[in-house]
Amino acid sequence: MKTIPTCLCIFGLAGAATAGGGIVLMDQIGLDDGSSIDTSNIVANQIFEAAFSVYDIGCVDDFDNASGSQAMSSAMVVGGWNGYAGIDGISALTTNFYNDYTEAGTDLTGYLSETLPGPISADPDFVFAGYDLIGMSSSAGGWPIAAGLQWVSVIPTNEFGVNGQTGAAISYDGDGLSYQCNPNGGFGFGPYQQLAYNLAYRVMGGTGDPCDVPLDASCNTDITGPAGVPDGLTNVDDVLGVIGSFGQVGDGLSRPLGDCYPLPTGDCAVTVDDLLEVIANFGGDCLPVGACCFGLDGCQETVKEDDCTGEWLGDGSSCASCVNGACCLPDGSCVYVYEPDCGGAFQGQDVLCADVACAVAPDNDTCENAIAIGDGDTGVDNTSAYTDGPADFTACDNFGEEQVYNDIWYVYTASCDGTVTISTCDTVDFDSRLAVYASCGGEIVACNDDCGGANNGLSSELAVDMAAGEMAYIRLGSFGEGATGTGVLSVSCVAPEPGACCLAGDDCLDDLYPADCADFGGEFQGNGTDCNTTECGAGNDTCDTASEFVDGANPFDTTDAQDSGFGEPDDTQCEGTYLDWGGSPDVWGYYMVQGDGTLSVSLCDSASYDTSLVLYEGADCGSLTQIACNGDSTVESGCQSYYSGVYDLPVTGGSTIYVRIGGWNAATGPGTCTITFTGAGATGACCVAGDCIGDNLTAADCAGFGGLWYANTLCADVDCPQDVSCNTGNGEAPTGVDGAWTAGTSNGPVGAAGTYTRAADVSAPSVSEATVYGLALVYSGGWSACADAGDMDVSMAAMDSSYNELASSSSTTYGTTNLSYAGIYPLSSWTTAVGYAGSTGALAAYSNDPNQGSCWFLWMSADAGTSAINDSTGWLAEAFGVNYCITE
Repeated sequence: MKTIPTCLCIFGLAGAATAGGGIVLMDQIGLDDGSSIDTSNIVANQIFEAAFSVYDIGCVDDFDNASGSQAMSSAMVVGGWNGYAGIDGISALTTNFYNDYTEAGTDLTGYLSETLPGPISADPDFVFAGYDLIGMSSSAGGWPIAAGLQWVSVIPTNEFGVNGQTGAAISYDGDGLSYQCNPNGGFGFGPYQQLAYNLAYRVMGGTGDPCDVPLDASCNTDITGPAGVPDGLTNVDDVLGVIGSFGQVGDGLSRPLGDCYPLPTGDCAVTVDDLLEVIANFGGDCLPVGACCFGLDGCQETVKEDDCTGEWLGDGSSCASCVNGACCLPDGSCVYVYEPDCGGAFQGQDVLCADVACAVAPDNDTCENAIAIGDGDTGVDNTSAYTDGPADFTACDNFGEEQVYNDIWYVYTASCDGTVTISTCDTVDFDSRLAVYASCGGEIVACNDDCGGANNGLSSELAVDMAAGEMAYIRLGSFGEGATGTGVLSVSCVAPEPGACCLAGDDCLDDLYPADCADFGGEFQGNGTDCNTTECGAGNDTCDTASEFVDGANPFDTTDAQDSGFGEPDDTQCEGTYLDWGGSPDVWGYYMVQGDGTLSVSLCDSASYDTSLVLYEGADCGSLTQIACNGDSTVESGCQSYYSGVYDLPVTGGSTIYVRIGGWNAATGPGTCTITFTGAGATGACCVAGDCIGDNLTAADCAGFGGLWYANTLCADVDCPQDVSCNTGNGEAPTGVDGAWTAGTSNGPVGAAGTYTRAADVSAPSVSEATVYGLALVYSGGWSACADAGDMDVSMAAMDSSYNELASSSSTTYGTTNLSYAGIYPLSSWTTAVGYAGSTGALAAYSNDPNQGSCWFLWMSADAGTSAINDSTGWLAEAFGVNYCITE
C-alpha cells in the first residue's frame, strides 16, 4: 500500500463516541488502565479511501447473545502505525453484525450496520499509552441482532494517505479466535484469515450507559485487587480504590471505579457512601462458587474452589457438568466412569455399557505398539482406532484443532542418509493428519494436516531429514473424532547428491550437498545440478550484467534479485509518483537507441507487482546520468493496480538508455518491460484542449501546440481528454487525473446538522455564473459512483471573505466529461447562475442530502489556490485548493 494523496477525503457527520450499555454482551477491553491489552501486536482494521478500497479490511470476533438481547453500543481499542497520528484523522466508525465470519469475507457491511461519522471522540477515562478507546451507540435506540452466536466488527474509516493505518488492539481476554476479512483481496490472503487473537472489542445491550449495569450484589465492594483486577476479597485494595477515584462521576462511557453503592446499580459517582459501604464489608469475601465433582461418588454444588476435595468445575458450574457414562476401551471392553477418567472412547452421559458394543482397537493403536514399516506403500485403516495420543498438533497449521483423532502408529527406520517423505496425499478417503516423533512420548519432529492434493486438499504429506538407521514414529489419524477411513501410507527415502549452490547475488558453488550449501548461507538447486546450467540470482542483478532490451516486450523477474548497490535513485525527478525505492532489489536492462525520436518504457502488466522505474543514459555503468523515473503511472489501462512508465522521452540516435527496475518499498516479482521507440519523423494525432487538431503532426509539432501526441494514430481513433480548464480568466482547473489529486466531501449548507461545507477562496467583482468539477459518490461502508449523478442537487453560494453567504442558487446544470480518477470515478461538472453583482471573496458548492447512502458531492482539488471547510462548528483553512470557474 502507498502513502499517496491521490485519494478521496472521506469526511462525515459530527458525533460523540459512546461505549456504554446495560448488559455486557461482550467485553474484551477490560479495565480503563489497559491491563487487558496485549501490546505484542495490533491487527489491521480499516476502511481506506476509494483509491485503496481493495485493501478495506475488517476484524471480526464472536460473542454469545444467549438472551437474544438487542445491542445498544459498541467500542474498540484502536491504535495505528505507518504514519498514524491519532484518532483526529479517523473520519467515521462503523459497527457491523454478522451471523458468521464468512459473511464479512464477502462484504464488510453486516446484516446490521451503522456508521458514526466523525469527528470521533475517545473515552478520557481510558488511559493506555499508544491506544484510544472509541465507540458508538445505536442511533435507533438499539440494534436488533440475532440470538445465539454473533460476530461483530468495529471498523474505523481512515485515509491512508493522510493518517496511515489503523488497527484493532488485541486483548488477553477471550477465546483466542478471531478473523481478518478483506473482501476485495488487496492483502493477498483471500477473503478471510484466522487469527489467534482476541480483539479488544466491547458490545453492550440495555440502555447504553454502563452505569445502568446492575452491580454484582454478592460482590459489589470487591472493586479491585493487587493486580488491578477484583480478587474476590474486600480489603485495603478496595478502600484505596474508592479513595483514588473519589469524586469521579460517570460520563456515559464508563463507570467510576469506586461506584459500588447503592444497589442495584450504584449512582454513577464515587462518594462517602461508597467508602462506607466498603468499610462495612471489610474482610468479607465473594469468592466464586461452583460444583465439586467426585466422579462416580457424586457431586456437591455451591462450593468454593479451596473447599473442594474433588474436581472443582468452575465458577457458576453445576453438577450437570459432572458427567458419567459408558467408556469403550481399546481391548473392546466397557467401563462406567466419570468422563475425564475414560481412557478410551466416551459413549455419552448416563449411557450404560449394556447399551453399547465396543470395537477392538487395531494392534497399532498406541505408539508403544507401533507397526514397523519400510519404504513403499502400506495399507491403513483407522475406522476402529481410539484417540489416545497427546493433543500436541501445534507445530504446523492446525486450523484450531490440536488433537489427532483416531490415531494409529507406525515405526520407520531410515534406509538412507537423506530426505524421508511420508504421505497420504490423495491416497486415503478421509481428512488425515500426519505427525512424526523421534520416540514415544517425545515432541513432534514434523507434522502436516493438508497437502493440498486433489482429494479436497485434506490428505497429508511431510518430509523430514534422517540418517540411515534412524527411527521415526509415524502417527496417522483424522482431523475430527470419528471421521475415519482407509487408504495407503507411502514412505520413501531419497539420498542427497551434490549439486549447485547459489549464494548471494549471482555467485554459484558446485558439488555441494544441501547441508554444506546451507552452511554457506546459500540455496541448494537440487540433486545433480551444476553451475554451468544453473542461473543464480536474477542474472541481470547489477548494471554491469544488464540484459539487452529490444523494442516490444522484455520479460523480467526481481524475485531473486538483490539491491544492485548502485545507490538510491533521485526521486525529485518524479516527485509525487511514489517511487519509494527503499533499497529495492533491482534488475537492469539496456536499450540501444536507433535514431533521434522518443522512447516510452512501460511496466504495465496485469499479472505483475507494484513496480518502480528509473532510466539512465550513458556509455557504460561508470558514466550514467539519471534522466527519468516513475513510481506510479495512470496513462494505460489493463495494468496491475500500481505500475510504472516513462512516456515520449526525447532520445538521440546512438545513445544507450539503461533501464533499472525495482519495486515500491522493495516489492519484487515478475513482469514485462515494454519499450516503444518512435522515430523523429513519425506522425500521429495531436489533442489540444480536448480536440484532435490533426493526425499527421510530429511529436515536436504537437508539443509546440501544447498538445498530447499519439504516435502513428489517426484522429478518428483518439478520444482526446476533455478540456476542463477555465477560460473566463477567473478560476483554477481541476488537478489532472495523473496528478496528486484530492476530492473532498461537501454535502450540505453551512449550519445544517451533520454536514461538511467547502468553499474556494476567490476574488471577483461579481459572480454571474460559476462552474465546479467534482465526483458524485455514495458512501456506504466504502465509496462507489452514484447510479445517476445527474439527479444530485448541487447548490452554490457567493460569500464574502469571512464566508458569510451573499447570494445562492440551487438550480444547476449537470455535465459529464470523459475523465475518470483512479480509473473508476468519473469527473462531472455543475454550472449555476449565481447572479450576484457585488464583490465576492469565496464560492461555496455542496450537495443537499447529508444522509449516509445518499449521493454526495466531492469537490475536486486544484493545483493552485486555497480553500476552507466548515464542519458545522466553524470555518477552517483546508490543506488544498479546489477548482472553480467564475463568469463575472
